[in-house]
Amino acid sequence: MKNTDVKYLESNALSFLNNDNAMNTLHAIRRGIERELIRTTPENRISNLSHPEVLGSALTHPYITTDFAEAQLELVTPAMTERKATFNSLASLHHFVATHLPEDEIMWGASMPPELPNDDEIKIAAYGSSNAGLHKVRYREGLANRYGKRMQLISGIHYNFSLPDSFWATLHAHLGSELPLNDFISDRYFHLIRNVLRNGWVIPYLFGASPAVDKSYLADQEHPLATFDEDTYYLPWATSLRLSNMGYSSNEQSLYPTSFNSKQEYLTDLCHALTTPSARYAHLNSEQQLNGSVLQLENELYGSVRPKIVNDQLRPLYAMCHHGIQYIELRSLDNNPLLPLGISEEQSHFLDAFLTYNALAPSPELTDDERELIARRQELVATEGRKHGLLLPTLEGDIKLKDLGSELLDAMIPVATWLDNAFATQGHKQGIEREKAKFVDSNLTPSAQLLAMMKEEKLSYKRATQRLSIVHFKQHQDTKIEEEEMENLTRLVTESLVKQQQMDTQQDISFDEFIQKKNYLQCDCEIEEAVA
Repeated sequence: MKNTDVKYLESNALSFLNNDNAMNTLHAIRRGIERELIRTTPENRISNLSHPEVLGSALTHPYITTDFAEAQLELVTPAMTERKATFNSLASLHHFVATHLPEDEIMWGASMPPELPNDDEIKIAAYGSSNAGLHKVRYREGLANRYGKRMQLISGIHYNFSLPDSFWATLHAHLGSELPLNDFISDRYFHLIRNVLRNGWVIPYLFGASPAVDKSYLADQEHPLATFDEDTYYLPWATSLRLSNMGYSSNEQSLYPTSFNSKQEYLTDLCHALTTPSARYAHLNSEQQLNGSVLQLENELYGSVRPKIVNDQLRPLYAMCHHGIQYIELRSLDNNPLLPLGISEEQSHFLDAFLTYNALAPSPELTDDERELIARRQELVATEGRKHGLLLPTLEGDIKLKDLGSELLDAMIPVATWLDNAFATQGHKQGIEREKAKFVDSNLTPSAQLLAMMKEEKLSYKRATQRLSIVHFKQHQDTKIEEEEMENLTRLVTESLVKQQQMDTQQDISFDEFIQKKNYLQCDCEIEEAVA
């Protein structure tokens, strides 16, 4: 970076919106969606059947796999430049699964799980007998022993988003950066991530859809939730119990904060957590977890947003070290049980405007004080977000949630208009106006709508979710999918099963040797050696 005032350069980034070359790059924005869903029975319980072979191998299928549990599906679209194509792909995957599941099973459309049995009845996902498959199982056994199986059954939606290299190259020139382009891109993705952390509280407020949970989730646990009915706990103003401290979180990880101020700081902190023995998990032996570090693997790091890179040859830490960041993964989206796909195209317009705004708005480094403030703000929104007059902590003092939200969305309008002009649409600006109305009337939020349905129709959480899931499951079955797409998904099933069979029978080293190799970690970013 030239020796110029950094704050000026950052504020100058918004003038980038007048750059015609920049607008021409926007059509190459790529987005992909990952949705986790649990297969359930007519009794609103998690299925005890194995992952259906008619869906292919969960280890090797590129788009249909499993998450933590054998009954927990994960549907993954490719990253695409056409929004319609992304959602068509997601709909195709839902249709394929819905038409191939065992009789009476459906896909649970909410984030918080259905009625759960005892932990020993919850089957960890299986991936065959290859070393790679057994490694995935051992990792999940570690998750179960560290956090409990119930927490791992919380499902969500991950929104993968990348701005094209041509966009970053144009911004690189606009700002007069002297960083190599690849380093500049990584630096700007961390810039984006810091702003997502600051502004990300709006995601659970606007889109949170988990204000209640089945009582089995908290069996024999102390908790602050109120009783809704004989089967349900809830909080009256909650938006996303999934994102609260009683949801998908880790007290242990909070003791080892990860910096997002630069790629080097991030990788250093991540490596520290991957190589530091944890006293909390010291009682677990080598058959109960991959290793005794604070993090077994990079993917164990929780958080609302992650930097990501696609590289099958290198461990993520090394790939990111040597090749930089390719995209970000927004992880704070609840499954919305009111929507067939859990997410809508209209919501995607808003998310693109939100993420692009965060890429361009000023983004100073995060201090420890601001990180603590961000955590308190998210917990407040997750548990009390719709409470009238709720104040949120900021660096400038407490501010009303509705005022803070309206101010942020107003600031996003120039970016939304820019995107609309580039795509010849009105979807981005309309998305902001639609979401802004939720700050005026919190009853418009999915969390409020779900609770209203439960109250008006006297439905427990599991009955309400089941009713919605059945309707959407029937829609998935009836969705018209192009014959070529169905043939492609059928072909992938066969190919994935053949590939897993080959992996199961072609072992070149023992599993213990494989584990030792995987656990080895060289944290010097200057060393090119990588663990495959």
